[in-house]
Amino acid sequence: MNSKTRTTVLDPPPQLHEIDLRRVIASPEAIRAVPARQARRLGILPIAVDRDQLLVVLADEDETAGVSQLEAQVGMPIRVLRAKDPSLVATAIRRYYPQTDSATAGTPLGLFEEIVQRAILFRSSDIHLDPEPEGAFVRLRIDGMLRIDRELSLANMAELVSAIKVAAGLDIAERRVPQDGQVTLHTSGDEISMRVATVPTIRGEKMTLRILATEALVAELAELGELGMDDTHHKMLLSALNQAHGVILLSGPTGSGKTTTLYASLRHLRRPGTQHILSIEDPVEIPLEGINQVHVDSERVSFNRALRSALRHDPDIIMIGEIRDSETADIAVKSALTGHLVLSTLHANNSTGVITRLLNLGIAPELVTTALRLVIAQRLVRRPCPHCMRWEAPSETDREWFGWPNDEEVLVPRAYGCHFCNNTGYSGRTGLYEMAPMHRAVREMVREGAGEDRIGAYLFGELGLPTLRADGARKILDGVTTVEEVRRVTFLGDIA
Repeated sequence: MNSKTRTTVLDPPPQLHEIDLRRVIASPEAIRAVPARQARRLGILPIAVDRDQLLVVLADEDETAGVSQLEAQVGMPIRVLRAKDPSLVATAIRRYYPQTDSATAGTPLGLFEEIVQRAILFRSSDIHLDPEPEGAFVRLRIDGMLRIDRELSLANMAELVSAIKVAAGLDIAERRVPQDGQVTLHTSGDEISMRVATVPTIRGEKMTLRILATEALVAELAELGELGMDDTHHKMLLSALNQAHGVILLSGPTGSGKTTTLYASLRHLRRPGTQHILSIEDPVEIPLEGINQVHVDSERVSFNRALRSALRHDPDIIMIGEIRDSETADIAVKSALTGHLVLSTLHANNSTGVITRLLNLGIAPELVTTALRLVIAQRLVRRPCPHCMRWEAPSETDREWFGWPNDEEVLVPRAYGCHFCNNTGYSGRTGLYEMAPMHRAVREMVREGAGEDRIGAYLFGELGLPTLRADGARKILDGVTTVEEVRRVTFLGDIA
């Protein structure tokens, strides 16, 4: 490197480590500091402005020749940080500096494209367009939490909703009944599919868009070992997946990561050319190679009808997006008994509650104990930003809540917020898990009509398997999440 060049590629300080571009959101101030043309030409991604320094990441660490020229232009020193995965830098540059379509610039469709691009940058799962008495808000769900992105006038809101309706094939004249549709955008090199839903409110028409799939999302889809499970849970799941037949059920509220776990399981099971894996989903959120995915339209084709049809196609493994009724539950259980491995979801408060739910759906105890292999309850919690996280002593209430003795020294992470996490204090999410394997003793309890409490006392008391709360407590001490996050997604009833 030229000794006259002020810019250096530094070993990141201990508090920064390496920059993981999947967990960093570039600040608008930093993006504005570097013109798009130069960012693309030099392969530079500005991340943040910190103490009058511009922090950037290079697509090629050896290409520093143009950085000193950029320093003079931006009027501040530039510090080059290393990317944990350098292959992501070029992709990030394309996203933060999208090629604008001059034909749609300044139009409602152009505004829609801009909102979607920002949603992708922030890794949002949903976009909310909410009417208010004197305006409207665009809100993005980021890491499970809604945040206001911008405010619009009511006139701009109406134009935006109409433009999206046209793109989604909805009736723009109908504002009194809910409508559902789907729209696909081609922007920033990605094909972005979204599910569109409208509902009339007292203040006007509200619209919600669920981002279904992008090429980047498919590329970043978690593998089974990247879900945040500890060794005990990971081995339990692998053991169940390695069975030739049986039912594996996942439980958790909407947005708890069940689909991600199912997809990771299917990717693990996928053996191209030797197995037939068939999924039934409403809708298909992420396309997976080597798996036949069936889209279910609840108004025309129900889960149970699609499942009956799927069985005629000789599948080895079946994934059912959700068991919603007794008929689907019955078919799923009987499919497992006839030699299929079945993966699905079922709504319940905890892992043992899934067993009760199956019984309430009319599945005989003998069939439950024979077919069911594993029940998983899960939640998603946010990870603290590694750049602003601080270790502090927990409060007495926290100690009592998580069972940490007062005479033991305990430190827990606190989220404060910085330019790397958009001042949220958090970056990314991980899972909390609770698993109920169908041990022989559990099967006997089910046949005897034992309730959730008794089964839970055996699994999480006698056997010592971790509950959701216990898994959260361990991850707090490991710095993976915070006290506030675990308390947000669990409750006292999670302790067996």
